[in-house]
Amino acid sequence: MVTVSAYARPSTMDEALELLAWSGAVALAGGTRLGGDTSARRVEVVDLQALHLDGIRAEGEHVLRIGAMTRLQQLVDSDLVPEVVREAARRERPSTLRAQGTVGGCVATGDAESELLAALLVHEAVVHLDTGQGTDALPLEALLAALPVGPGRIVTAVTLRIDGTAAAAHTARTPADRAIVAAFARESERGRRVALTGVAATPVLVQPGEELHPVGDFRGSDEYRRALADVLTDRVVEAIS
Repeated sequence: MVTVSAYARPSTMDEALELLAWSGAVALAGGTRLGGDTSARRVEVVDLQALHLDGIRAEGEHVLRIGAMTRLQQLVDSDLVPEVVREAARRERPSTLRAQGTVGGCVATGDAESELLAALLVHEAVVHLDTGQGTDALPLEALLAALPVGPGRIVTAVTLRIDGTAAAAHTARTPADRAIVAAFARESERGRRVALTGVAATPVLVQPGEELHPVGDFRGSDEYRRALADVLTDRVVEAIS
């Protein structure tokens, strides 16, 4: 069980970075999840809401920039956002939590079942971070593989490419449930990308014929998840072909 021992709401990036350098400090974005290492029993929460890192805007013809504090519901409602990403954001959380949850919070927690992260992966998402000494830009797949986001770095935005054709498919116990496995695919002049949820510790990009090693649970065994991944991948690849 995590106990909050201190709370701070910085108004500048420099102040936020200084606070997050504390041992045991974790970032709070929209208020639905804590980002960072919460393995410690006592944590110091740094609320990022006053930094105003929100907004959705085009950057050139085929690139969209989404501020880290942009709410999931804003993605759902924006005509600038590709339809596959909008629908994935809608499925990410119930409506009340979509009004709180943020894109940055989703990225920083790397939920294995996150359809939004899988949708961003196939749209070649790049995560932008402020380090206090400048900015870094990492492909989303690289950041997910290295979670948690280390001290001294704050996710400020995500950029994605919005050209090409994309498709999604998922299987869940009921229409309202989160997917047991979901597949996303996108074809553009830059090539084809396929991503899956529910088969690894975070959503992942996969290659044709790649061997998967999911961990089973009460919703489906590892064999069942592998079978779903094969079927759903074939389905989305056919849809964009």
